[in-house]
Amino acid sequence: MSLDSLKEEATNHNTSPQRLRELAAINDELRRLVAANPLADSSLLGELAIQARTNKDVEMQRAIASNSNTPTQWLIGLAHLFPEEFFSNPAYDLSILQNFNFPHSFGKKFLLKLVCAFNAPTSFLEFAAGICETNLKIVIASHHNTSKKKLLELSTSGKDIVAEVAQLRLDFPNDDITFWDKVALNKKPNLILFIPHRLMFKLVQLPEISPNFLNAASQFETFPEILNIIANHPKTPKELLDKLAKNSLHFIAEAAKLHINYAGELETGWRDLAESKIDRAQLPILNNDEEGIELRLWYAGAIDESTLPYLNQKSVHEYTSTLLKIVCSADTPQTILDNLEKHPRVSPLITECITYLKQRESIVFDLLPGTLPINSTKLSNNFAANQINPIVADLNALFTNLEDRKWWFKIRYIRIDNPTINLCLLDLIQKNRGSRRRRSYRENMLKDFGRGRYKDYSPIFIRFSNLQYYGVILASAPNTSPEILSKLVKHPIQGVRVLVASHHNITQNSLDKLIDDRNPEVRAAALANPKLDSMLREQLASLENPNLSSLDLRELANSEYTAVKTKVVRHPNVDGLILAKLADDKLIVRLAVAKHPKTPAEILTRFTEHPDRRLPLAVAQNPGAPQDLLIQLATQPGGRGGFHFNPLNLAAVKSLLTQEPEAAIPFLDRCLKFPDRPSFSRFLVLMNPHIPSSFLGRYYKSWFWPERYAIAQNPNTHRDICQQLTQDANSIVRAAARDNLK
Repeated sequence: MSLDSLKEEATNHNTSPQRLRELAAINDELRRLVAANPLADSSLLGELAIQARTNKDVEMQRAIASNSNTPTQWLIGLAHLFPEEFFSNPAYDLSILQNFNFPHSFGKKFLLKLVCAFNAPTSFLEFAAGICETNLKIVIASHHNTSKKKLLELSTSGKDIVAEVAQLRLDFPNDDITFWDKVALNKKPNLILFIPHRLMFKLVQLPEISPNFLNAASQFETFPEILNIIANHPKTPKELLDKLAKNSLHFIAEAAKLHINYAGELETGWRDLAESKIDRAQLPILNNDEEGIELRLWYAGAIDESTLPYLNQKSVHEYTSTLLKIVCSADTPQTILDNLEKHPRVSPLITECITYLKQRESIVFDLLPGTLPINSTKLSNNFAANQINPIVADLNALFTNLEDRKWWFKIRYIRIDNPTINLCLLDLIQKNRGSRRRRSYRENMLKDFGRGRYKDYSPIFIRFSNLQYYGVILASAPNTSPEILSKLVKHPIQGVRVLVASHHNITQNSLDKLIDDRNPEVRAAALANPKLDSMLREQLASLENPNLSSLDLRELANSEYTAVKTKVVRHPNVDGLILAKLADDKLIVRLAVAKHPKTPAEILTRFTEHPDRRLPLAVAQNPGAPQDLLIQLATQPGGRGGFHFNPLNLAAVKSLLTQEPEAAIPFLDRCLKFPDRPSFSRFLVLMNPHIPSSFLGRYYKSWFWPERYAIAQNPNTHRDICQQLTQDANSIVRAAARDNLK
């Protein structure tokens, strides 16, 4: 059955409760639809509420809060998060009829959130008015649903703020805009300052609110989120924008300066202006640990490479930036490094780091001459500082020491003259695992660089593990044993693997592995090695022909060489029958089969149950895998507690975004720390041209103008939304939306 028919079942009010339970067990998308279906039984809704809370699924929680079958305890628990949905739920009226004391179920700390709801019923407001708290009574006195009797009572209770507000509401019982205008204009006392900021936050977002009220609300200077909304409101007058443009908070000042009433229409150059304005230093701090979220979204494929310059690090006083970590990742394609290196908005720190990465092997080789005898005392003079490295009689004894964990994890220091900060930053990032003490050392070192502590030092010591600098010597020494060479075939330095592939002592098995190396130089060196079997060379050469028939590929799939079978899997003409045959071969071949989009679904399903976790990860990286299987892998827990954003989860989400973006939306919500709040990481996701229109449609009314800009310029944005954004208060957003409609 297709996914569309399953969705139709999940929303159909004639679907049986048992069938709804079965549908909810399939995936998150169907669970959301089931949560909104009034025929879902209360026990199922309770289970879904627990899942939604665990997974931070805001949309599912909203659906549950609106469902009339939701158990009472969950309605009470969700009421303060979704007060409008709670009061609109028929279950609320039923609960009142069954239990007149139902409002007493709510604690005082949640009452203010509930009475701020525009649809809070009169009976609930009557109950809340009995709580002796001024903030609460001010909201009740201003509420359009408060009964005339209660307003009269509050207006005659004394000459206080509550009485003033209640009297104004009596004067304008059905005209909210005029009422709030009068509140804003009342100077003795200044009533606007007594409005709780929770209510004020909602009021300033109303499109029909008056300029008078916005001007009065600007007195809430200790609440920057309110000032930011005013700076983005279409009705904010120029004189108020002049005041906000001088605000000490840069993001508020910039929003005011870009307002249509301040800057006028923008016809050209809007993209360049947007790039200069959307800068991390100019954005409000909304998430404290956003760096981890950005990395998570990057590995999930939700951040497009074109937006990477926005992740630019500004200062070494900051924690190591996301962009620096992405640049240093072994998985980052060379094309991205090339684009970032030439990008005018990327800082010199990133540019120099990329330059160093490209030259890393040559730098290491210059420092570590491979002809140096292993027993020479020059070893300690050239490669050690402050410590003496071990001197051993032969290579085999040295490698035995390297295998010992005590030697393996010891750190040595290599003296480097006139280094840049990037060398140290790069090495520290690469060694980000380990104890809390090591992490603390790394962070303090970054701070010391920022404070100029190392300014007067010409030599600085950069850390390398034993394997990194001894690997060059071992791979280039003529008497290195085949056993040691076999250990070096997975060396992290590409140059070392090239030396191993060219070595005369290498075994056929090691060559077989290096032929399939991720680096083309290593593969070329292995193919050029005279020890390579002539039959193997001939078969590999034949696979270079893109026009090989299925019959030829079936014959080559019977080869005794693993490298040949792996290359058969990657041939463009390979079919499902050949892939099914090779699915039971060695692990390296099965990994290639698991990533192939033509591999039959039953084989991929079998791979996900394999004890070696590399196989399920390879399936998750396959964009041709069945959607249900990818959703299963995206939710597979990496530990206790469910979805933990492990590599398996993120790889499956990335494949889903490629195959069926709509199905990936629930997982994007989980990747965001606060999916219901504006944030820099959410802005990056909205900038992605592959994000589905339904996700973009959620946030086009965001009070954070960079998010509205991201939606306005996104090619996936629905035309109706673009049309609305052409009337946005922000001149850049308007210009981007107009251009998108062309």
